[in-house]
Amino acid sequence: MSHSHESVVILDFGAINAQAAAKAVRQLHIYSEVLPSTASLDRIRKLAPRAIVLQRGAAFGERTLGREPAADLAALDIPVLDLRDAPNANAALKTFLVDQCKLKQDWTTERFIEESIADLRVQIGKRRVLLAMSGGVDSSVCAVLLHRAVGPQLTCVFVDHGCMRQDEPRQVIDIFRGQFGINLVAVDAEDRFLALLAGVTDPEGKRKIIGEAFIRVFEEEARKLGELDFLVQGTIYPDIIESGWDGGKPVKAHHNVGGLPERIAFKGIIEPVKYLFKDEVRDVGRCLGIPASVTDRQPFPGPGLGVRCLGELTKPKLDRLRAADAIFREALAAHGLEGLASQYFAVLTPVQTVGVSQDARTVGSVVALRAVQTLDFMTAAVAPLPIEFLIGVAGRIATEVPGVNRVVYDITNKPPSTIEWE
Repeated sequence: MSHSHESVVILDFGAINAQAAAKAVRQLHIYSEVLPSTASLDRIRKLAPRAIVLQRGAAFGERTLGREPAADLAALDIPVLDLRDAPNANAALKTFLVDQCKLKQDWTTERFIEESIADLRVQIGKRRVLLAMSGGVDSSVCAVLLHRAVGPQLTCVFVDHGCMRQDEPRQVIDIFRGQFGINLVAVDAEDRFLALLAGVTDPEGKRKIIGEAFIRVFEEEARKLGELDFLVQGTIYPDIIESGWDGGKPVKAHHNVGGLPERIAFKGIIEPVKYLFKDEVRDVGRCLGIPASVTDRQPFPGPGLGVRCLGELTKPKLDRLRAADAIFREALAAHGLEGLASQYFAVLTPVQTVGVSQDARTVGSVVALRAVQTLDFMTAAVAPLPIEFLIGVAGRIATEVPGVNRVVYDITNKPPSTIEWE
């Protein structure tokens, strides 16, 4: 960060969740960054930390045990907390950082917004900025931050590839063009994407086609806008951590735009939220006045419903899945059960089964419902939704969604399964 927050460096020794200690520190309103335990002394010094925390011990996984930092930390002459000896990490962090080190607790959402807007104005000046709007929380927060900073110098391009959830394209346009007054170019490319995807059943093939087609459409729209100076990326801090802390590659590319546009010469990349964790991005969004339908939006893969509609993608199948997914999500909200799951969605399977409707035999598709609880999405447990609720939702989907006559609930944890089906 460019501003003078007193900071803490977390040295990670291969923890199951490398974000754990850093998140706990930031909840104390103290800025923290994560480096691998192999980081050199010079690399640590560049961050000018006021304290060091060693993220190791049984609570962080067996592979963290028996490892030592590569750097001679004594040479830094700053306090060090080894969590290997702390039975309660959160309590130990508060005592160490607040009571002993007396670090300033000035890492707040409001201050981040104020500083980010000031930084963006300096970086951009009078030049023009382009952002690929997905409708997700990361790109949405980036859009509103940039709009507050440089107003009409920002243009957002939203590409509807036909694999969005029910009503999402309309909501993106209504919120960001209508509510915030952002210069938003909306492109309905559903027919183009589905034509390219015709006959494709392999999940990776679908991902590749959707990603590459997105880039081509994005480039076409960008060229219409004339000379553009900066491209905005919605990179967040976990992306940097998961890439090895080096930040040397566009780790967010496959989530939002499938890669950087190669045919447009941008003068630079802007990543407004690259030092924030996901929960912090959501907090910034709320503080900026972005509606809960966006800030609390369910995690959604880059290819959208393209990888939740198993097999070949067609408009009738995607419409079927959209309807089933909407019934499931709306029912969870109506029954106050959203808090039982970190992520939930419907999957349209290629399985056809026999059913009965109005005393006649039917053949229809099987929809699978998935709901999981997780802290880090590295592991996940099945959400224990009440059986009466599931029966009610299944009945609605099987009777209200044309072409569906059976609903199942996925009761497999991660591992051995993944959260998504494709």
